[in-house]
Amino acid sequence: MNESEPPVVEPLPPPPAPPVPPKPVKEPPRPILKRLFGIGVWGWIKLVALCILVGFVVLASNFDPSSPDVDIPAAIGAIVRQTLAAAGWALQNFWKPALAGAGIVLPVWILWRLASLPFRK
Repeated sequence: MNESEPPVVEPLPPPPAPPVPPKPVKEPPRPILKRLFGIGVWGWIKLVALCILVGFVVLASNFDPSSPDVDIPAAIGAIVRQTLAAAGWALQNFWKPALAGAGIVLPVWILWRLASLPFRK
């Protein structure tokens, strides 16, 4: 190469294109049985506990579905009446303990919320 000749400059190849991010793969929908019965271990434990509780109620009430005295609409009406009576009794008798408990729990809860405020997002 002579000093009188201009240097030969070869152009750089273009930079490679950035990789195209892969499209998110959409998971196929779960089968209907998996969606219907797909609960965790804790869900099954709660379901068994509920079955046992309902079983105790049924056995304690001596329910016999083959008895000719079974009247489902009357039974539902009795359940509604008893539920409303229990709610009325609870409102009459539980307000004092609820108020006493709230007098202790709510101030502690408010203090806890205030103390943990800087650490919450």
